[in-house]
Amino acid sequence: MAGHDGEAQGGITLNSTLRAEINLPCPASGAAYRELAEAWFSAALDELAGPLGARFTPAADFTHRAAALSRGEAAPGELWATLVLLEPTERRQKPYEVPWTPKNWTAFLRDLAAMPGHASVGLRAIGRDGDPDEPWLDVSVVREHETPERVSLVASRTTEEFTDPGARHGAQRRWTEFFRTQVRRHEGLLYGNITDDGESVTGRTALETDLGLLLEDTFPHLDTVLRGYAWWTVCPPGVVAALGGIDALRGSGAFHEVEPLPGGGASLRATENIWAYGPERVREVFLALAPVLPEGQPVQGIPWMPSETSRLVYEDAADHR
Repeated sequence: MAGHDGEAQGGITLNSTLRAEINLPCPASGAAYRELAEAWFSAALDELAGPLGARFTPAADFTHRAAALSRGEAAPGELWATLVLLEPTERRQKPYEVPWTPKNWTAFLRDLAAMPGHASVGLRAIGRDGDPDEPWLDVSVVREHETPERVSLVASRTTEEFTDPGARHGAQRRWTEFFRTQVRRHEGLLYGNITDDGESVTGRTALETDLGLLLEDTFPHLDTVLRGYAWWTVCPPGVVAALGGIDALRGSGAFHEVEPLPGGGASLRATENIWAYGPERVREVFLALAPVLPEGQPVQGIPWMPSETSRLVYEDAADHR
């Protein structure tokens, strides 16, 4: 599903995937890491799956569906759920992808205490060809090898609900309530966003991608420099201070909602509805946040998916300070 910046049908058309992300200091212990990850997985599965999760419960066992998939006999429209662990940190632990079962879920949670590099839960509908397809929801906890002192909580979902005028308000309500709750509950938050133009393979923001930056370039500077800007952007205390504080952010007129966070951070929602986040508001957000964005001229035309629209202003932020 391609994205467009036209204002027909009540706003922009979203790209194919909506992504929520929160970056935090990595917990010091395996027990704290597991607690952080389990809470994120549980909340995202409960609140973001929507109709996709109507037939999912933690007690579900997908063993028989795994067998049906292997034989090419899975029925279109059925649900498929997996648990994935990559980049294990313990020698005895091996990467795996297994069907969701209560037993596998228990083992997956136990393995989180070893603080692996990547752990994820996925829900997918079986497509017409009998393979896992759209819609889908992926929820992950990522600890990059180059920056193990940071942890990223990520939830990505296909945006088909937002193309339906009768469903999009309910879908946005779920995302809004989920993200607001998560942002409020985490201390030491370094960055966060909800966006439809993130790069899903490496986890980079659209700005990082078009500036040619890697996560190892931006993660060490999250205290003072934003990774990007989006419909919903969350800033740490150092960034808020550099922008003049909460009153200055409210006075900029770029944001529908500016919420102070414990410790001095701020949660910035550009428009009430994500489909109203068109080019004019994108530019207002860019200008308001330019003092804390990475320097450099973004290069247009190198999107990770050519059919997707980047919500960026293709100017050097340094020219607007």
